[in-house]
Amino acid sequence: MMRGAAHLLASTAAVALVSQAGANAQTEQPQTGARAATDQVVVTARRRETVLSVTPVSATAFSGEQLEDAGIGTLDEIAVQTPNFNYVDTGLQPRYRIRGDGLQVFNDTSDSPVGFAVDEVFYGAGALQRAPLYDIQRVEVLRGPQGTLFGRNTTAGLVNVFTNQPTEEHEGYLTGQFGSFKGRLIEGGVSGGITDNIRGRASFYYNEDEGFQTNLAIPDGVKWSKKDVFSARVQLSVDLTPDANLLLKAGYTEDRSVAPMTGTQGALDPDTLAPCSNDRIIANECVNGVGFMGVVPRPERGYSEYDGMPNHLDFAEYSARFNWDITPSIKLVSITGYLDYDRYFQEDGDGWAVGGFLGNAGSIYGLDAEQFSQELQLHGETGIANWVLGGFYYNDDRTAISTIPEFFGDAIDTTGRIKTESFAGFVSVDAPVTETVSLEAGGRFTNETKELDLIFAFAPDASYEVEVNEFTWRTGANWRPIDPAFFYFNAATGYKSPDFNTTLLFGDASAAAPTEPETSFSLEAGGKLDLGDGRFSLSAAIFRNRVKNKQATVTQIVNDLPVARLFNFGEVEIRGAELEFAGKLAEGLTTKFGVSLLDTEIHAPATTTYSTGPASDVTPIDGNELPATPEYTFNGLVRYDFPEVSAGNFALQGDFNYIADQYFQLDNNERDTQDAYGVLNLRAFWRDSTDRYSVQVFVENVTDTTYASYVGTWNGFDTRYIWWGLPRTWGVRAGVEF
Repeated sequence: MMRGAAHLLASTAAVALVSQAGANAQTEQPQTGARAATDQVVVTARRRETVLSVTPVSATAFSGEQLEDAGIGTLDEIAVQTPNFNYVDTGLQPRYRIRGDGLQVFNDTSDSPVGFAVDEVFYGAGALQRAPLYDIQRVEVLRGPQGTLFGRNTTAGLVNVFTNQPTEEHEGYLTGQFGSFKGRLIEGGVSGGITDNIRGRASFYYNEDEGFQTNLAIPDGVKWSKKDVFSARVQLSVDLTPDANLLLKAGYTEDRSVAPMTGTQGALDPDTLAPCSNDRIIANECVNGVGFMGVVPRPERGYSEYDGMPNHLDFAEYSARFNWDITPSIKLVSITGYLDYDRYFQEDGDGWAVGGFLGNAGSIYGLDAEQFSQELQLHGETGIANWVLGGFYYNDDRTAISTIPEFFGDAIDTTGRIKTESFAGFVSVDAPVTETVSLEAGGRFTNETKELDLIFAFAPDASYEVEVNEFTWRTGANWRPIDPAFFYFNAATGYKSPDFNTTLLFGDASAAAPTEPETSFSLEAGGKLDLGDGRFSLSAAIFRNRVKNKQATVTQIVNDLPVARLFNFGEVEIRGAELEFAGKLAEGLTTKFGVSLLDTEIHAPATTTYSTGPASDVTPIDGNELPATPEYTFNGLVRYDFPEVSAGNFALQGDFNYIADQYFQLDNNERDTQDAYGVLNLRAFWRDSTDRYSVQVFVENVTDTTYASYVGTWNGFDTRYIWWGLPRTWGVRAGVEF
C-alpha cells in the first residue's frame, strides 16, 4: 500500500511540475504582498552557493526569519516541520532520523548517521545537537547519504546550520519572552564595522523555566524537565587583502537543565510476578521487579527518590575560516574547528520511589571530550565544469563513564576512552552536456582508526583497535527543460564508522567489541518548480536506500544484570517519498505544506533476536520496521498578513504536524508504541510601521495532546518507561531591532 501511495505522490507531483511550468513559462507576472511564501533560499548543499530550487538534492531550508516566525529554537522543532526528518529523545542524547535511518545506539560516544555541522564545522557528538539555535542565518536539512563532500561522511543525511555573520553596517537586536512554567528567554546581538577592514558580531541566548513535571515522591522538591541554558558567541571578520578574508569565531554554552522524568509502569503480575500481557501493562495493572505499581503515568507527574537529576553540558567552540579568491575562477577555503565539551546526565529510568540495593536504579552518564578538524577545499569554475577538490582531517578524543550508584557506590562501573583519527580526500565535478542537461560525479576516500580503552570497577581492563578504509561516491544527472522546472536523478553511497559500546557493561569486556562499519546505497529522483516571485513552489522526490551492517544496541541479561550489547543486526531496505509545497493563495495569505511517506524493512538472520521485556521474551526482527519510522507525516503552515494600517502590521499564523503510528523498539512490540497524533500551534504577530518593534503571542500544542517522544521496557527491571512530549504552553515575545 505504501509503495502505491509513494508512486501516486511522485507521479502527481511530476505532472504538476511539468504542467504548471508550461502554463507559466510565458505568463509569469510578479505578485506583491506582505510576505512571500517561496523566498529564494540560497543553500550550500553541493559545497557552493546555489538556489534551493535548482539544487539536485532533496532538501528543506529555513531562513532566519522563517525560524523566528515559527518559534523554532531547537533541532527538534525543525524536525517536525521537515518531511522525513524524525527524532526520539531519551534525555541521554537526541536521536535523529532522516528517511528512517538514524542512531540505534545508546551511548554518548557513538556518532549519528545524521550529520550535524555549524558554519561548516562538523560536530561529532550527538549531545551537541541539543545546542540552542539563535542568531541564525539559515538551516539546511539535506536528505540522503552525504558521502562525498561533507564532514566525516554520513549514511542518512546532514543538518547544516549557518549563523549570522558580521556586517559592515552597525545593527543589533534584542528579544525577550515570558510564558508557561515561569519561562524566561532573552536573546540579542550586535554587529558592525570596527575598522575599514574588520567587522565584528556578538550574540547571546538565555532560556530558563521552572519545569513542568512534579515528583510525587517529593512534591515540594525540584521540578523536572527544567530548562537553564546560556550561550554566547563572538565573531571577527578580517579582510586580509581585497581577495582574502579570515573569519574567527568563539562560542560557549552552559546547560544546567534538569533531566526529564519518565512515566513508568510495571510489567509483572502483582500476585505471581509472571510477565503481564501488553494490555495489562498499558492499563497499569502490573508491578515492577520490587512490587511497585505507582499511578497511571501522566506527562506532568512521576515518581523518583531523587530530587531532580542533572542534564548538564559545558561546550566551548572555536573556529577559523579562511577564504582566498586566488583568481576570478579559483578559490581556496580552509575551515578549522576545535570543540571542547563535558556532559553529565543522570536518569531514573525505573521510576521507583524507594531506595536501597535494587531499590533505585538511577544511572549516571558522563562525557569529557575534545575534537579537532581541519578541512581544505579548492573550488574551480571553468567554461566546461565546476569542481571541488579537498582534504579533511578529524581527531576526536572522548572519555565516557556510566554507572549505577545503588549497585557500585562511589565506584564507576565502566570508563571507556575512544580515540578517533580520520583522514579523507574528496573531489566533485559537475558539467553541462547540453543547454538543459548536466552531469555530476564525485568520490571520497577515508582512512579511519579508532581505539578503545576500558576500565572496570571490578573486572580486568580491556582494549580494542580497528582501522578501516572506505571509498564512497555520488553520481547524478540534472535536466532543466524550461526555466522554472528542474529535475534530477542521483545515486550515492555513505559510510558510518565502526562503533564501540561503552555504556554499563558490568565488567563484560566482550560487550564492547567493535562492530563492522555501516554502509548505505541510495537512489533518488526528484523534481522542483519555483516561479521565483513568491507565488508557488513545489518539490518532490522518491528514493530507495539500502543500509548494510546496521548497528544497534540490545540489552541482554548477564549474571542477572542487564548488559547493553552493540552489534550489526543485518540489512535495512528503505523506500519512500517527500513532497513540499509553498504558495500564495491570495493577497496576504501564504501557505507551506509537507508530506512524507516511508516504508522500512529489516532483513536479518532468523537467529537475530531482540528483547525489551523479560529475559525469556525474545523476538526475531527479520521483516520488522525500523523504530521511530512512521509510515507518513504531514506538516504545514498557514499565515495571513492583514493590510498595513497606521498602527503597523498584523498577522495570524497556524502551524501543525501530524505523525502516524510508530514503534520504538526493534522487536516492534505493541507495548512500546505511540499512536498517531497531531500538534497544532497558533501565533499572532504585530510589527510597527518602521519595522523596528515586534510582538508575538503564541500557544503551542493548543489541544494539549498527550504523546510520547520515546517508549521502552527495561528487561532487567521489568519496567516500561515513557518519555513525554511537551504539554500545552503559551508565551509572549517582544523584540526591537536597532
